[in-house]
Amino acid sequence: MFDKKLLSTLLVFAGILLVIFLLRPLLPAFCLALVLIYVTKPLTTFLQKYVKMRFPATVASFLIIIGLFAILTLLLVGELRSELARLPAYLKDQDFYSSLNLFQQISGSELIRNLLTQNGLQIIVKIAVQLGNALLQIFFGLLISFVVVWKDVRIPVSDENIKKILSIIDRGITSVVLSLILTAIVTGIISIPIYYFFDLPYPLFLATLTGFLTLLPVIGAWLLYIPVSGYLLLSEGFVNGFAFLILCAIFISTLPDILVRPIAGRTREVGAIPLLIGFTSGLMVFGISGIIVGPLIVIAAIAFYQVYFKSEMVNTGSREG
Repeated sequence: MFDKKLLSTLLVFAGILLVIFLLRPLLPAFCLALVLIYVTKPLTTFLQKYVKMRFPATVASFLIIIGLFAILTLLLVGELRSELARLPAYLKDQDFYSSLNLFQQISGSELIRNLLTQNGLQIIVKIAVQLGNALLQIFFGLLISFVVVWKDVRIPVSDENIKKILSIIDRGITSVVLSLILTAIVTGIISIPIYYFFDLPYPLFLATLTGFLTLLPVIGAWLLYIPVSGYLLLSEGFVNGFAFLILCAIFISTLPDILVRPIAGRTREVGAIPLLIGFTSGLMVFGISGIIVGPLIVIAAIAFYQVYFKSEMVNTGSREG
């Protein structure tokens, strides 16, 4: 006869999947909230020992995390602005670009007129919509995570099997979040000799930004070393620029994701190979959000198998023995 507890658990998880499907437009916000919860909750608990009250401890922990991200983001934007400001002067000094009369042919007024064409306006509108959507996702992610950490929200369950499943998922998500942070640290360390080898200015600063941007999966580090590759291409030549790009693509964007992230994120229930599959397939199906959703689905599936099927087989074998 079919196990009623198993049926109820299946219905619960089916309901959760349905809710996730309906709220899919806000999936990045929920992934951001999940990461923030697992980062700020222990920090809030630590700060609460000194401030005694939960609300100010939560505010302080969020301000610390947001402040760190804001400082590094401003440093990155400032660095990009300074490099972009130097680019026109460099291009004007090159005989090839001077012979094309590139800067004489394109004036500021012509550039503005080009932006005001239909295609230009469509690009501006598309960028504005994407920026607005990103800000909305960040707002909801911060709001959800703040409320959960402040109120110390816990899922009330009485069924022992569901408690076991949630416990496995909780350990798995904790390891995944820690693996993201560890991958960022390792990536930053790996990038230091690369930046020194190519004699780039401020290599330690660039390594810090590399680790910070690695927290943004897939595209993160590319936001830094593609402009740096362009800088090397213009200043040192094609070979150096291309070699730098290849080294970064292999040692910064590929190897840490394949080796460090799944190995650091494994638990006694979930191994590195299933996590690697979760990271990879999640990114393919859900985009950037898949770095959290993919492993979460794999962890939940393994937890379900461990509690309901593996334990049942062990119990059956012990009874037969």
